[in-house]
Amino acid sequence: MCQFDRMRTDQRGANARLNRRSLLRAAAVAGVVPATTTLGGLASVSTASALRAQAEPTTLTIAMNGSPSDLDPHSAYDYRSAMPLRGPYEGLIALEGSATDKYVPVLAESWEANDDKSVWTFTIRSGVTFHDGTPLDAEAVRASFERFLTMGLGPAGAMRRFIQDPGQITAPDGSTVVFDCGEPQPLLEAYLTSQYGPLILNVAVAKQNEADGDFGHAWVQLNEEGLGTGPYRVVEFEPEQQLVLERYDDYWGGWEGNHFDRVIFRVISENETRRQLIEQGEVDIVDNLTPEANEALAANPDLVIDRSYSAEVDYLILTVAGALATPEARQAMCWAFPYDEVIEGVFKGYGKRAIGGVAELVAGFDPETFQYTTDLDKARELLAAADVAEGTELVVTMETGYEDVKAAVQLFQENLAQIGINLSIQEVDLSTFTGIMFGEMEAEERPNMMAWFWWPDYNDAYNHLYAQIGCDQIGPAGTNGGYYCNERVQELFDSARDEPDPAKYQAALSEIQQIISRDDPPAIYYMQRQWTTVLRNDIEGFVFNPINIGTFNFYAMSRKAST
Repeated sequence: MCQFDRMRTDQRGANARLNRRSLLRAAAVAGVVPATTTLGGLASVSTASALRAQAEPTTLTIAMNGSPSDLDPHSAYDYRSAMPLRGPYEGLIALEGSATDKYVPVLAESWEANDDKSVWTFTIRSGVTFHDGTPLDAEAVRASFERFLTMGLGPAGAMRRFIQDPGQITAPDGSTVVFDCGEPQPLLEAYLTSQYGPLILNVAVAKQNEADGDFGHAWVQLNEEGLGTGPYRVVEFEPEQQLVLERYDDYWGGWEGNHFDRVIFRVISENETRRQLIEQGEVDIVDNLTPEANEALAANPDLVIDRSYSAEVDYLILTVAGALATPEARQAMCWAFPYDEVIEGVFKGYGKRAIGGVAELVAGFDPETFQYTTDLDKARELLAAADVAEGTELVVTMETGYEDVKAAVQLFQENLAQIGINLSIQEVDLSTFTGIMFGEMEAEERPNMMAWFWWPDYNDAYNHLYAQIGCDQIGPAGTNGGYYCNERVQELFDSARDEPDPAKYQAALSEIQQIISRDDPPAIYYMQRQWTTVLRNDIEGFVFNPINIGTFNFYAMSRKAST
């Protein structure tokens, strides 16, 4: 976990935000074994896998490229923490399967909104208990949201779009929770499916472990005993080593049918080691291996590779200062980027061109958004118009270890050299990148570009874009690392925030997307990456959801019976 102020109340918590994305692709490292290399005879590997599965058929083992850093669902904001938390914690509602706009009841058995969707009423499911046996009721749900909003850590900023004061959430009786937003908020329903924040926790147990008024936060970060309602309990957590879930026998959903009894998360940072473990059957699931590794594994009949597009967009932040202060200079950078070479040559087709700053799967995406091509002549003309002289030195900063991104930047470096711009690549460790991205240094002191990627908390383009380019999200306040502030874009954000009319809301989002792509780009939006998940072929029930990236519905998964 990065060393940031954990009590920040900004749109997104800086430290958790970094973990959520920065740990994302630590798997993309060099040193992949060529496809022709064997790791032992296929028959022996298959036999070993079969023996392990027979010995522990109800244990699911996942190799993670980074460790969970926070077990408190009201502060965890990285996807490697969110992954195991889907076992012990649940929300009121959830996305259905792979859908991005269909919802299913979880701890709420039903819900409805008033006519203008300013007030939402949820009926709490009966027969649910926390892991200490305490019954779940409406007051426990209300208290959980009160804790979440009052602590004000990382994910809380997204909820404050809808509820600013915990007093707006009431429990008029034992089975009813009411969210009074004060004005129409049709997207509250979508927000409550997020895996970051709106999960229900046993506040009474947390307060038993309170220290200095922290709502038990320090204890909850490392423990889950008695706190959740979900199908699994955390029984072991060794940061940077492993985490173990075991089934909660009194889970309200019951245990009929096939389910895993245990889920083990092993932290294996080395890309090649995780590849070997999945091939040998020592683990059941890995994700985000390199394109080369995925190609090598594709021929293995013991494995299944799921390739799915998600809500993620990869981009290079362009700092609005110095040589890139003008829109024309930043447009030139967008024309100079080698999009096709990067996607086909570096990422081997495990991605496709981004159409602006929002992924196609996200609600509010506008397919008419302007899309750049590679045109060095246009880039040269725009640089001249912006008075950027030949021989200008630019710097791009990226976190070390992302060899695919580095290769993409090197191709960009070659293109810029052809039009007289010298681009230096600065690789830094995680803590240094953190200090730059979320530090308080002035725009003129920052690198000209930074490699970055992002996806929304819930299915909404406003939520996806605001933290990246909102004028009040600069530096430590958000993820606006390039100090971008366009007055018209901010006006559109402000008008759209609480706009109940879908047509007007979309019109504002469409104009924002057009501005940041064509007219005044804050970044080079170059790719929608495919998320890859490699599974042993006896694992059943896996469903990829493009919003809840990198998490699994463990309760719905099982191992196919051997024949």
